[in-house]
Amino acid sequence: MTVALLQQFGFSVAELLSGAVTYTYYILFGFIIASILFSWFPGYPSSSFMQAVYDAVKAVTNPILWPIRSRVPMLQLGGFGIDLSPIIAILGLSIARTLLLLLIDNFIRPVTG
Repeated sequence: MTVALLQQFGFSVAELLSGAVTYTYYILFGFIIASILFSWFPGYPSSSFMQAVYDAVKAVTNPILWPIRSRVPMLQLGGFGIDLSPIIAILGLSIARTLLLLLIDNFIRPVTG
């Protein structure tokens, strides 16, 4: 019934799902990039607004990055280490987005139109 209602108003279920997957990917991508930038400045932010942003970024990215960090060691180059978990997470998100968009295009779009 909701599919018919959506189609009556000109919405396509497959397009809505594709848009949700794409927007979610870019939002998570932005949070991971922000987490990378925050990691370059290890001290806590001085203002309360930046502290709230820092805490929000960490709350979103820690569940994604910590499982990867626990399994993939840091790459040691000379006297410093490079954390590869954001690169692996972005690659995994990209693969997941591509697979979800293929599933939507091949299985949901033919059924819902």
